[in-house]
Amino acid sequence: MLVIRLLIIILAIFLPFRAQSQGHPARAGVQFRSGTFQSALALAKTMNKPLLVEVYLTGCPHCEALAPVLAEKAVGDYLNAHFVSWQVEANAVESVALQKEQSIAYPEFPLFLFFDPAGKLIHVGTPAEQPTRSAFIEEVISIGRVALEPSRRTEGYVARFAAGERDLSFLIQYGKYAKTRRDNALLHTISDAIGHQLLSPEQIQSPPGFYCLQRLIDDVDNPAAVYFFQHLSAFTMSYPVKDVKEAGESIVFRSLYGVKSDQYPAQKISQMRAYMVALGVPTQEAASRTLLKELDAYLRTKNMQGALLRFNDYRRENSSIGLADYAYLMHYFNEKATDDTYLSEMPVWASAGLKTLPAEQQNAPQVADIYYELAVAYHKMGQNANALNQARQGLNIAQKAKLNTQRFVDQVAAYQ
Repeated sequence: MLVIRLLIIILAIFLPFRAQSQGHPARAGVQFRSGTFQSALALAKTMNKPLLVEVYLTGCPHCEALAPVLAEKAVGDYLNAHFVSWQVEANAVESVALQKEQSIAYPEFPLFLFFDPAGKLIHVGTPAEQPTRSAFIEEVISIGRVALEPSRRTEGYVARFAAGERDLSFLIQYGKYAKTRRDNALLHTISDAIGHQLLSPEQIQSPPGFYCLQRLIDDVDNPAAVYFFQHLSAFTMSYPVKDVKEAGESIVFRSLYGVKSDQYPAQKISQMRAYMVALGVPTQEAASRTLLKELDAYLRTKNMQGALLRFNDYRRENSSIGLADYAYLMHYFNEKATDDTYLSEMPVWASAGLKTLPAEQQNAPQVADIYYELAVAYHKMGQNANALNQARQGLNIAQKAKLNTQRFVDQVAAYQ
């Protein structure tokens, strides 16, 4: 009797593992493969199926809402039949490797990435929460269906856009694809097209319109962005203040670092600074975000006086400017100045920078940088004795700070 009972226990323990080993997963939902992206891709190639990668973010409520849907039998039946599936947490080592290898970014979470068996990205999907479980199941399955149709998946969006398709929902999906591919030029083209589709205040203030402002509009001169910044109160009445603030900051950021970043005049960048203040960004913080872009704009037009005035205004208005800031900006002017009118300001900036440190910190590494840049300025002014003196002080501080002294040694040798 004891032997029979033991046999029953053993069978109860091992039969489930045997079932799994024969290809029957323990859960009814999507069968996510273990291992790396490359091992999952190799399996997809062997099975001649596309690879579905789900990217999720820990703590993301939308990802948490998707998880039980992926465990549904209907979802598993469809996706397991048509794809090899692999999932990765956005901050995991495997995720970083995937982004580097494929030159991609994650526009939002959760995210579905579909690759053909050769490893080419063919579709990007962003499953959205639905009011019912059945609708959410259909949402996920429908993304898989689209991924299997070359004419509908994102791989075919280029041809559809070229053919004149401008439906807003299509443009939104195309924009997500552009962000995934890190293609700022394409994103700008799509952003411009969106701006020509959002024609009325009602359209711009609608949830799809606001989504475009939050995630896709990349130019403060885009008609939708112009309306947004002129009617902030209308948006704060319809959406959380935090979301409105982040949307505005994102538009400014994408403008400052997008494809038009080197085209805006200084006055336009100053306007962006004012936009940020209107959004609730502290004045000094807004100024620090735009300073270099404003200086770049002045120097592009060879307006040295404008650049000097802007930096000196910034120094007076910004109490948080420190030694490292002075060292960086002195180097900036030495490298990028379009004429020598800035040189007389360099000793003033050096003195102001050194005053930000207490006496016991005068051997900090940035102090050596200050003296190095000041020596460059004196050398340009033809004041060779002063240049050599500052170069020697820079070398002395660099030695005390235990820096790599080669450039300081070279400077002293050059000025002797």
